[in-house]
Amino acid sequence: MALHVYWAVGGTWGLPPAAEVHQSETQVANAVVSVIELIGAFWVLALLHPVARRFPSWMVLSPLWAAAAVCVSHAIFGVITKTLYLGGMHEAVDFPAVPELSAGEVADANHLSAVHDLLVFEPCFLIQGVVLAMAAWQFIRTPARRRLWTWSLVVAVVLINVFGALLSLVDAKFAI
Repeated sequence: MALHVYWAVGGTWGLPPAAEVHQSETQVANAVVSVIELIGAFWVLALLHPVARRFPSWMVLSPLWAAAAVCVSHAIFGVITKTLYLGGMHEAVDFPAVPELSAGEVADANHLSAVHDLLVFEPCFLIQGVVLAMAAWQFIRTPARRRLWTWSLVVAVVLINVFGALLSLVDAKFAI
């Protein structure tokens, strides 16, 4: 969340050139993401409170399941696409054009952005997704339900990544 707050208040480290050009939109998007992440942090902490057990478990765990699936999927898909990009398959990542910069400047900035994604951001998504999944897993009391939780999450991650790959193959654009 710290990076999103940093970007929401105008920071630019780690952003691709298009985000810097569209700074106001970038700031608003990151402010919204910061609020969502703050709600998520409180949701995880609420699992420790006895009142969480008064609600049906599906109601308590559904947001964590969705968030974990999206975060882990984002990390996996991001690592694959950024690795392909850095390996020379530049069409693997759809960095928006930035007419204010020369082609060389854009190429250098996009390369650096892909490196940042691989070394910083995608590992953060993976850690966040795993932590969310583990917090929910701890909340679940029976081994059978824990297995169901784990397998449903694995299936969701696979389906999301297959969906992303299919969109990429037909050159469709989709962002989370």
